Amino acid sequence: MVRDLKEFPGDEPRVDGYGEDFDDDPDTDSWDQPADEEEWAWPTDRRWRPVALFIGAIVAIGAIATAVIINSGDSATTKATVGLPAPRTAVTAPRSSAPPSASTSAPPTPSGAPLPPETVTTLTPGNAPTKTAAPPTRLPSAAPAPTAVPPGATINPRTVIYSVTGNKALFDLVNVAYTDARGFPVTEFNVALPWTKVVVLNPGVQTESVIATSIYGQLNCSIVNAQGQLVKASTNNSALATCTR
Repeated sequence: MVRDLKEFPGDEPRVDGYGEDFDDDPDTDSWDQPADEEEWAWPTDRRWRPVALFIGAIVAIGAIATAVIINSGDSATTKATVGLPAPRTAVTAPRSSAPPSASTSAPPTPSGAPLPPETVTTLTPGNAPTKTAAPPTRLPSAAPAPTAVPPGATINPRTVIYSVTGNKALFDLVNVAYTDARGFPVTEFNVALPWTKVVVLNPGVQTESVIATSIYGQLNCSIVNAQGQLVKASTNNSALATCTR
């Protein structure tokens, strides 16, 4: 027997004995739950991020401080004339002259001296032969040549010596920026300590500077002129050492 079901507002046809048309197990409901294998996530261990940010900040601060200190100097004296580089003075020591070798040939016999007389010996049975020996001729000894003493090597008065000292740990990064011969800044990265650089400044360049930066080291710097006099020094034992003149 088939009966008509009454329709009420808000009601939908329902068959007795069956539950709602959804899956009770949320793990198998593919319409509501996204696939886990399609999700991307960052590693849970993020302890390396503060270290990377700290190192990047220190390097950036060192680069900015280097540029500001060098550019704040006397710009009128740091600019060199653009063109052919000035010739550098070469310091050379003269070589000592080698003493002349003594002549091995015998000197000629003076024409005025008479030759020794020739002796003729007649050999007879039972008699021993006799021979008159000529006196040896003495050769004149050669006079020793004087040894040339090279003069002391001179240092260019425009020579400066940059030095950086301190301690450097295993994972430390030490960078050094200095003024070269033309008055331009030059940077060397991850140098070993102690660090030394000898520079001969071109005419017209007056700026002398050396700046050392580190992550967590203790650095000192100094500038010495050609006469061996200390021009500038920094002994603060800090991560940033600056010597500028």
